[in-house]
Order: sequence, then C-alpha cells, then structure tokens
Amino acid sequence: MKAPSREAQRRKVLICAIIGCGIATAAVLPVSAATFSAQETHRGLRIDGAGGATGKLTSNGWFRRAGEPTFVYREGGKTVAGVWVGSSDAAVVRSGMSESAPVIGRIVPAWKDGKLSLTIEPTGGAAVQTTVFQRGSGGGALDRGASTWEALQGSYRATLQAGGKDAGWLSVDVSPEGGARFSGDLPASIPPALAAATAAAIEDEVNYIYGNVIDRPLLNQ
Repeated sequence: MKAPSREAQRRKVLICAIIGCGIATAAVLPVSAATFSAQETHRGLRIDGAGGATGKLTSNGWFRRAGEPTFVYREGGKTVAGVWVGSSDAAVVRSGMSESAPVIGRIVPAWKDGKLSLTIEPTGGAAVQTTVFQRGSGGGALDRGASTWEALQGSYRATLQAGGKDAGWLSVDVSPEGGARFSGDLPASIPPALAAATAAAIEDEVNYIYGNVIDRPLLNQ
C-alpha cells in the first residue's frame, strides 16, 4: 500500500485539529444569558427583568378582606398585578386587584419524593414546566427531606421545557449572606408579574425547608 504523502498527512492533521477544536468549543459553550433576576429582601422580592425593567412583589398584608390578593406586584410604584395563592399552593396572577381582573397566568407546584417542580401557565401561551431544581455542585436537589443547613444551602437550577423542548432555565441560590437569589432565561410568553410569582413559589419552598432544618442560621435579608 502506498504511503500517504507529506501533504496528505498535513491535511489530515489540520482536519483533526479543526474537528477537535469544534468539539472543544461545543463542550464549553455557555448557557443562554439571564433575562430575569430577583432578590429576596425583608420587604419582599425585588425583580429585575430584561430591558432594565424593575419591579417589586410584596405581601398584601396579614389582614386582607375576602377576595383580595395575597401578593401585589408593582413597577415604578404603580400596581400591575395581584397574586392569589390558594389552599393547593397554586397561584393565580391577575392584572388587577380584584378576582374579576383578567388572568395573566397560573403557577402550579408539584412534588415528587419531596422535590419541587412547577408548571407555569401564561394566558394565551404554551405551558412551561420546570424540572426539579438540581444542585449545581455536590449533587442532590432542592428537597423537603433536607434536615441541615449544609444540605439546603447552595445553587440549584431547573431546565424549562415547553412542547417537549428546552425553553430556558431558572436557578435559585440559597445563601445566608442575603436571602435567596433567583436568575433565569425565561420565554417571552412569561410576563414580569408571572415571573415574579414563579420566584415567590420557589422562595416559599426554600422557606418551608429552612423552617424544618435543625441548625438554622440567621439569614441576612
């Protein structure tokens, strides 16, 4: 068999280098950039959305009249939406403060073996499901079975799926340095008020787990 020429060998090396570079590039491709972030504070959730829009989701107080929302979402000091949380923990977001206001969407939580997932249902859009929230390092997931602060703290991330395809991501960072922090790349069909209610549902889950750990530190919020 004829030995390959030096030029043929050079081309083979070049092709392998190109392929190898492509594989390496694919392996380190960054995830999509965050379009949403939120920070837990002692006054509620501070929301930062795409395009520099900011908002706040706060409690509507302890003494609410029948039919009033559990939370209020505001932007620029103006009321944008109310959030009603029912006995099943499902949340309904409406573009107003009365139960007759148009529905923006719903947040429906589910648990499997103590691990939370959410279904986000924007009005007029496809439902978006999260996977469970997996810890970024060290394995495990956001789990109601966590019994210590060490088991709870850390960064968790869920993939968003719509129509059987990946549609973004959502993460929560649980830290004693400043309450829970949220970030994600959310579909455009999820408006800011619905995104804020989604973060609130995760915040509620973190607080539930935190309330049951045996060595709770004092969270600085």
